[in-house]
Amino acid sequence: MSFQGIAPIRFGSVSMVTATLGPNDPEVGTRTTVDGRDYVFVYNEGGTTISRGMGAVIFSTASGYSVTVSSVTSADICVGVCYHADIATTKYGWLVTKGIVPVEMMNTAGTVAAQGLIEIAGNGLFAPVSNTTGNKAPAVGKALAEIVSNASGAAYISCY
Repeated sequence: MSFQGIAPIRFGSVSMVTATLGPNDPEVGTRTTVDGRDYVFVYNEGGTTISRGMGAVIFSTASGYSVTVSSVTSADICVGVCYHADIATTKYGWLVTKGIVPVEMMNTAGTVAAQGLIEIAGNGLFAPVSNTTGNKAPAVGKALAEIVSNASGAAYISCY
């Protein structure tokens, strides 16, 4: 039996980053699934490049899927993780919202092997979920193996 669904055709690659949208580029907020990873197309409106392995947060709810790298530690919701190519400021690109990706840990925090629930921390980096009181971000993933501080490692993430 063949598939009879209707879905938009994605002309570009999920590794594309662009400064201006062309007629075949997706709209901001477009979602797609490639190789078992879910992606969302975003605009980096913040003042910092979203590097591979970093998580992004909402910059402005008024402008839709405009994201940034937040300096606030453990107090925000992760939109997605940069996987293929760095997304510089004022550029459009794809973030992974669900799937296995490498993540960058903070320089003062690492995870325990296959037990590390992670949250978005400061400057787009990740940290183990905090058990202390105060501002805490929700868990967005689990490390698949130990990730030492200030290093990258594989994690299964599921952002909002």
